[in-house]
Amino acid sequence: MRFDLTDLRVFLHAYESGSMTGAASRAHLTLAAVSARIRALEDDAQLPLLRRHARGVAATPAGETLARHARIVLQQVDQLRRELAPAAVADPDTTVLLGNSSALARPLAGLLAEALASHPGARVVVRESASEVTAQALRLGAAHLGIVSDAVDTEGLVAQPLGDDPLVLVVAASHRLAHESAVSFRRLLEQDWVGWSEPAALHTHLAMHAFRAGSAIRYRAAIPSVRGVLELVARGVGLTVLPAALLPPGAREGLAVRPLEEAWAQRRLLLCRGMAAETPAGRHLAEAVRSRWDALAADAR
Repeated sequence: MRFDLTDLRVFLHAYESGSMTGAASRAHLTLAAVSARIRALEDDAQLPLLRRHARGVAATPAGETLARHARIVLQQVDQLRRELAPAAVADPDTTVLLGNSSALARPLAGLLAEALASHPGARVVVRESASEVTAQALRLGAAHLGIVSDAVDTEGLVAQPLGDDPLVLVVAASHRLAHESAVSFRRLLEQDWVGWSEPAALHTHLAMHAFRAGSAIRYRAAIPSVRGVLELVARGVGLTVLPAALLPPGAREGLAVRPLEEAWAQRRLLLCRGMAAETPAGRHLAEAVRSRWDALAADAR
């Protein structure tokens, strides 16, 4: 599911006001525009998000999930705008690179050192950011470069493919699914899960696919640490789904990693540029990332 931030705001207005008319008033849009945006969200999710009734609208279970995570994403966008926009405007020698957790699992330090060595006086700031938030920061000119999942809306950005970023199943080596060559996501919904509580976007993405399959994810535990998640999985608490790049080298003892059968799990990463003026160090860094991404991915493993 691709997330457009304006659509998310309109959806929240409808959710909170309980009516399309209320959403139109809050968003300063026509009723037809509000209906079209929410319908587009539902078409993209392949799920009903709001139930229409005589007095207005009410959220479906999928809509409740989207509302909860939409608030988190929009709060992150607002925080990022406050923290990065003034710095980006005030200091043209600073290059801001934002990346999701999967992207920053690669060893980028060497590329940063090269860019700084080639451009004395330049500064580079690297920050972890959810893909949806990164895309918005690039549109606002609050960042120069971003590495995002191809599940995000990149309209208005210059986007170039980097490489694969698949989601994989991780289970205890003793689990019966550990002996499968590939596993359907639907089968995972019959099991207990361990959640990684930090990346709201990933949780929303997985929750929507669960709703499409007519079920929900049963989390027995959630912890904001990849190593913590993997330890709980290895101890048989539950299974998890994570980007393959987040599995640390040497952390697979007692675990089995299997691909998912679904096409949506075969994600790719994109390198994006947006509204901020390009800096020499940023141009150097972007070229290095593009040309050496495969090597970085191999080093991460």
